[in-house]
Amino acid sequence: MRKKIVTVGFILATLLVLVNFKSKEAPVQLTQNNYVQEVEQFYTYTQELYALAKTYHAEKNNREALQNQLIATRLQFKKIEFLLDYLQPQDVKDYLNGAPLPKTERNAPRLVVMEPKGLQVLEELIFGAELELQSQALVDLTKDLQTNSQSIWQFQKHLILQDRHILEAARLGVVRIMALGLTGFDTPMGANTMAENRVAFQSIHQALKPYLQISAGEPLAQELNSLFKKGEQYLAQHQNFQTFNRALFIREFLDPMYKKIGALHQYLGVETMDEVVEGENALQYQAQSMFGADFLNPYFYTSLYHEMDNPALQKLGQHLFFDPILSANLKRSCASCHNPNLAFTDGYPTSLSLKEGQNITRNAPTLVNAIFSEKFFYDLRADKMDSQMEHVIFNAHEFGTNYQTIFNRLEQSSEYRELFKQAFPEKTTAEINRYTLSAALSSYVLSLQGFNSPVDRYLRGEAVTLDQEVLDGFNLFMGKAACGTCHFAPTFAGLVPPYFEENETEVLGVLTQPNSDTLDPDLGRYASGRPADRVDFYKHSFKTVTVRNVSLTAPYFHNGAYTTLEQVVDFYNHGGAQGLGLDLPQQTLPGDSLNLNPGEEEALIAFMEALTDTSGLTQKPSKLPVFEQKPEWNKRMIGGEY
Repeated sequence: MRKKIVTVGFILATLLVLVNFKSKEAPVQLTQNNYVQEVEQFYTYTQELYALAKTYHAEKNNREALQNQLIATRLQFKKIEFLLDYLQPQDVKDYLNGAPLPKTERNAPRLVVMEPKGLQVLEELIFGAELELQSQALVDLTKDLQTNSQSIWQFQKHLILQDRHILEAARLGVVRIMALGLTGFDTPMGANTMAENRVAFQSIHQALKPYLQISAGEPLAQELNSLFKKGEQYLAQHQNFQTFNRALFIREFLDPMYKKIGALHQYLGVETMDEVVEGENALQYQAQSMFGADFLNPYFYTSLYHEMDNPALQKLGQHLFFDPILSANLKRSCASCHNPNLAFTDGYPTSLSLKEGQNITRNAPTLVNAIFSEKFFYDLRADKMDSQMEHVIFNAHEFGTNYQTIFNRLEQSSEYRELFKQAFPEKTTAEINRYTLSAALSSYVLSLQGFNSPVDRYLRGEAVTLDQEVLDGFNLFMGKAACGTCHFAPTFAGLVPPYFEENETEVLGVLTQPNSDTLDPDLGRYASGRPADRVDFYKHSFKTVTVRNVSLTAPYFHNGAYTTLEQVVDFYNHGGAQGLGLDLPQQTLPGDSLNLNPGEEEALIAFMEALTDTSGLTQKPSKLPVFEQKPEWNKRMIGGEY
């Protein structure tokens, strides 16, 4: 744990507390007292919801009252969500407000299926068509919600909060509104989405008010107060989910607030998660923007330590990436399936096999920003980048080789031995082994980051304008088209905000060809080899990959059967396999039509194309290292022959 540094800002803030703050209670205590009261109120609302559910089960005559109580309960939850989810994220996900889908227990020693429960499930039930037939399930679910909210309240009222908890939770709350709230992610029926966003926004302001009051004379506090007040006013005046200008709200309010809450944290001299939490965090707390290159921490997602990464290691990794020396026949390299000119994809429906004339079973995903992933491959079968590398090395259709063969080869090149020595200067003998090989390749893949597209620059406030069609497409993506409920900003992939520590998979019902009547037979996550994934609801479930750089990465989906973005958008617009009439009960993509008109489809595509950024990433080595005793190996091609 790093030592806390007492800054001048902290001393000034303390003096301001003594001079200006009239209450005897510290800001943290004021916020905590209010928060605990709101948690208790949430518990009270769940009691009332449970009582109405029992009445409905018995009499079937108070549905409107039940719906109104659920709306009120959800609004109350939004008052506490930003701080409760920070303090008890797994409990919120499992018991209060998780997605209405079954899942498997992550850490159980055997396969354990967890049925969904909480507010999202209740919303689908209470506003759905099957309520009368499922009134017993309604009673059970509301009873669970009441019991769990009571337990959480009992726990929360005995917590002792710190200033950093409130400030960090507030920042994460801004991320949550941006990536989840504005998309309607946790309101399946869309009954009250914008009102909930307004309450969530106000709750963050309320929690920070004691801290803003003690620095009321400072420009930073005045600017932040102004942002909150104007943002609340904007939300009050723009309550239509379909027409809400998300691009404007992020650019003018949420992203500046993210920056300024971080600045307030620093000004107050309060230690941050970077200083007190051991190991790497997924978020880099010093980042100034949610759409900046430094927002996420790539070292959280790899076994490579930040302290050991260096330009020489990245250079070694680049050479290895483009060198066919890793493959059995000396003709295939990592770049064979990940061409830098195609945003590190290969342009084939499914990638070519090591065995000439054959193909592997899946499409090659982009490697740009791929490091920001909890698990790798379409079926999530690999943890961390080094595990992903193993699957490629051992696979008979990819590299078809093994570690010892690769190590023996690399040892025969004085150039490679020198590159390893430069990459690991702290080692007296730079061994070529699994660890050093993995570290080098991870360093190179980690460097493939692109967060400077026209969309990023606009949302960060750096670009004055963005084409109106692109802006329309962004607002559709994050709103009516519901793309942003799976492709979460800012990665626009399935890495779940606001913590960005878990990848989602989805059952879309991808077909063998666009508009065919045949479901692609690939079982995806179900066939990953992971025991916890061997459940029916993971059949045909695939990782949600990024839509960044999609203008360069055709064809699309895991089977590469869709050659154009027009086909992809049309597929979603019709509701996937279910929407096209196929029987796929576990499909997670809603089967109803999005009702996008041709102009809206074009705007969506324009937005996705504007997410392109591979600048500075496409360089290849000018030559490959020489093998002095193996002149025939020196004929190998940079990037491989095929």
